[in-house]
Amino acid sequence: MDQMEYDRRHWHISKSISIGHIMTTLTALLAALWFFAQQDTRISNLELNVKHLQAQNVLERDRTNRKFDELKADLQRINSKLDRLIESMLDNKRSN
Repeated sequence: MDQMEYDRRHWHISKSISIGHIMTTLTALLAALWFFAQQDTRISNLELNVKHLQAQNVLERDRTNRKFDELKADLQRINSKLDRLIESMLDNKRSN
């Protein structure tokens, strides 16, 4: 078996580093950094959106509570009017 056949059958690892490998590695690192920077920007935007939605929820809850209080007051007025109406109808029946 000659030397050439022996080299083809076995692994060979070169200890040298080519410019192509360096450029590819740097490009991959830059792409990863750019990707993570974009993720940071997206996360910041989402945090702002969440804060905005939380503020809207607080405003909506306050508005709902005010409407509920108004509805309770209206129901109390209706209840008192019904009580007076029933009392007046009972008074009319008693007097007849």
